[in-house]
Amino acid sequence: MTVFIGILAFFLILSVLVMVHELGHFTCAKLMGVRVEEFGLGFPPRVKGWRRGGTLYSLNALPLGGFVRMVGENGEQDAPDSFGSHPAWQRFIILVAGPTMNILLAVAIFFFIFLHGMPRQLNTVTKVVAGSPAAHAGLMAGDTIVAIDGVHVHYRDDLGTQVDKHIGEVVAVQVQRRSDRVTAMVLARSHPPRNQGSFGIELGKMTTMHYSPIQSAGQAVGVVGTMVSTIPQIFGHLLSSNHNNGVVGPIGIARVTTDTVSQEPQNGPSTLLALMALLSANLGVLNLLPFPALDGGRIVFVAVSAVRRRNLDPQVEGAIHAIGMAVLLLFILLISYNDILHWLTGGNT
Repeated sequence: MTVFIGILAFFLILSVLVMVHELGHFTCAKLMGVRVEEFGLGFPPRVKGWRRGGTLYSLNALPLGGFVRMVGENGEQDAPDSFGSHPAWQRFIILVAGPTMNILLAVAIFFFIFLHGMPRQLNTVTKVVAGSPAAHAGLMAGDTIVAIDGVHVHYRDDLGTQVDKHIGEVVAVQVQRRSDRVTAMVLARSHPPRNQGSFGIELGKMTTMHYSPIQSAGQAVGVVGTMVSTIPQIFGHLLSSNHNNGVVGPIGIARVTTDTVSQEPQNGPSTLLALMALLSANLGVLNLLPFPALDGGRIVFVAVSAVRRRNLDPQVEGAIHAIGMAVLLLFILLISYNDILHWLTGGNT
């Protein structure tokens, strides 16, 4: 039952994120006078469609995405209300509106979480794994980690962010041990054993933090900003020789969602909301990558057409985006295959 609810939650979350993303494109296109032929949730085959104001609103069978189909989206200038006939700055705004909406949604979700109470795990060590870097460095149960390489850390997410910056390095870890401050040099392992972190410690002691509206806004912007700044590390993982690099596809995300739903009675809905915010921020930033078929790829074409003072050949641009979409779908299939193997073998995503 939990698996079913988790998968349902995954599709609901994905639908909301895609709807918000496409609403950004749709709204700005309408404001700029670009005719939208279809606003679809999911990918064809089409299940149901409604036509309003010259736009077909469709519900499609494959619930893994969505789209806004504009007239002249490959640079065609046949009609005055086509995307290709509008100035480069207007096309840029239309394209960037979708990713921006996803990032703003992530900020809004975290604002709500911080305002109504954010469960956060304190950096108090409850267990040190024998033979781990932490054990070799002399860390002990009961220690509270207060700084990593001189940067103060208050909660587990702060600690994780700082440790991730020093993977493969020996870092200075300052801990509070009863009334004393102790500094230990700990190796941040790049490939720790399963179910162990880089240091080889377990943390405990959850606390619920409440913030004022101004504090919540600042915390939300800071968290999303950290997420956005660390997303490019994905590509370092992709280029690494480690095949278990944490990059997951739809199936892996569905599994994470299922695990989060199963933990909700203990952790509350804020964990699931935080996952939703993380996915939204990822969707926004990854869509800005300069790859064909993504918003970032289309922005590159708009920039090139602005420099050339004329659009590229629409057929050539359309073919490039089609190839890019095929490559993306193949990439998703390969990652999904890896996700299935990890799921069946009990590995971590």
